[in-house]
Amino acid sequence: MTDLSYLEGRRFCVVFVKVLDEQRGRVQMQCFRGRADLERGKLNVVAENGALFTVPSSAYGNILPSDGTKLLQDAEYFVFVKTHPGIQLGSPAQNYTQRHM
Repeated sequence: MTDLSYLEGRRFCVVFVKVLDEQRGRVQMQCFRGRADLERGKLNVVAENGALFTVPSSAYGNILPSDGTKLLQDAEYFVFVKTHPGIQLGSPAQNYTQRHM
């Protein structure tokens, strides 16, 4: 079991990544920002408006400290979470669309 206690109460960013074109490296990203909250061994991110996202345990090994990029804003830690291709990621104005990686 991974010890995530260092994240409790920290500013956290979940970056949802939807692969648009794997061959060309095109992806669509959308951020979910909030505070990390540990509940019964699970990592939740709770936004200011009360919305909650539970980070999949398969992503725990990929949690990193912020590197200061604009995308992460003031987050102290972040994780990328790959989404299913059929999931709609909100409006384009809110997304970081078609980034090349």
